[in-house]
Amino acid sequence: MDLEPTATDEAETLATALHAYLSESGFSFAGLTGKEATQTITRAVAGWAAASGWKSRAEAPIRYIDPPRQMPGGCRTYWSPPWSAYLDLRLIRKAGPSIAVEIDREDYSTAVDKLRDEALRGRPSLWLRWHGALRAEVPAGVARLHLPTRSTRSPLRYTLAPVTGAAAVTFGGPVPPEAQEDARRRDQQRMTEEKRITALPRQPGPIRCY
Repeated sequence: MDLEPTATDEAETLATALHAYLSESGFSFAGLTGKEATQTITRAVAGWAAASGWKSRAEAPIRYIDPPRQMPGGCRTYWSPPWSAYLDLRLIRKAGPSIAVEIDREDYSTAVDKLRDEALRGRPSLWLRWHGALRAEVPAGVARLHLPTRSTRSPLRYTLAPVTGAAAVTFGGPVPPEAQEDARRRDQQRMTEEKRITALPRQPGPIRCY
């Protein structure tokens, strides 16, 4: 997978532009479940992409830069992390590399790993965090946009006030050229390893444990 050249601070600029779009449109929601809130934010980001003349692709497949490891799992082995992963959105532009987008309620997800690898490939990477404390470190090349929400219990529902004010953007800094070059090398190694694994005979089906 080739790495693409990009302005090192473009992710921060894009996150700020997205915040401005949400603010101008008065984006908000009330009384939504976690799944509904994520879907609502996803549609808003897709709307921003359309307004910018871009296409959006949901559940866009990606590969991690480093190959997964084969791990023992009882009667079978498994790959960790899986060979395939998916972005919540990939925004496809006519000019410039695509934009990777992850939308999460909490820090505890694979978003950081996916966005870090996409940034190392030279693709602007945006992380929309919409609830809870912000504890995860933001990788180089990734911009995090915080959308603070309130929640109620019994039942658990989330509310986001209309987006206003300054953009709550945290940028992980530019990707160093040497890190991008190292990522290129490791990505090539991963592709070679994936081809090798694909050529191996298929493992037998599930084995019953006694």
